[in-house]
Amino acid sequence: MRAAADSLVTVLAASEPSKVPFYVAGAVLAAWAVLLAFGGMRMPDFPGSPAAARAIMGISALLVGITLASAVGTASKHHSEAHAEGAAQQGHATPENDPQRGHEPEPAGTGKPQEGAAQGSGGATIEIAADPGGQLRFEQASVTARPGKVAVRFDNPSETPHDVTIARGTQVLGKTKVISGAKDATSVVLEPGSYVFYCSVPGHREAGMEGVVSVQQP
Repeated sequence: MRAAADSLVTVLAASEPSKVPFYVAGAVLAAWAVLLAFGGMRMPDFPGSPAAARAIMGISALLVGITLASAVGTASKHHSEAHAEGAAQQGHATPENDPQRGHEPEPAGTGKPQEGAAQGSGGATIEIAADPGGQLRFEQASVTARPGKVAVRFDNPSETPHDVTIARGTQVLGKTKVISGAKDATSVVLEPGSYVFYCSVPGHREAGMEGVVSVQQP
C-alpha cells in the first residue's frame, strides 16, 4: 500500500498541476467512511469476521494514503512553479533584454557623433577698432576668420565718424553704421579667400583706412 501511495505521488508530481485528483480521492474516502458508518449501524456484528476487519482497515488505509498523496503532489507542483516564476521575474533579466539597460547613455567620449549634428560649421567674430586719437587708420591691419557666418564688431572711440565695410573686389558684403564715440556690429557670410575691410566715409579709405580679412579652412 505504501508503495502504491509513493507511486501516485510521483505520477502527480510529474503531471500538470491540478486539484482534481485530490477532490476525487477525498470524495471516495468520504463515501467509504459513510459506507462504513451505515454498515455499522445496520449490522451489530459489523464487520462480521477478523478477515473482513483486516480488509476494511487495508482499504481505509489505502484511501487515506491516496488522498494524502494527491494533496502533497498537487501542493508540491504548484509551489515549484510559483518559485520558478518568481525567480524569472525578479532575478534573471539580462543586459540584452533589459528595457532600461538599453536606454543607458554611452560614456562621454566613446559614442559616435549624433546624426545631423553640426561639425565644423565655421564662422567667427572679428573685432575691428578705429584709432582712438581720430587718425584715419584702424588699429588692425589684418584679421582672420573661419568660413561661414562672421560677426563683425566695430569700436570707434574717437569723435571722427567711421564705419567698417567688408567687400570682395567691388562687391560690398556688409557694413556697419557710421558712428563716432560708439560701437556697432554687422554680420557677413564669408567663403575661404581674401577680403578687404575699410571705412566708406569719403576720403578715409584713400588715406589708408583699410585692412585685409583672411578666411581659411579650419
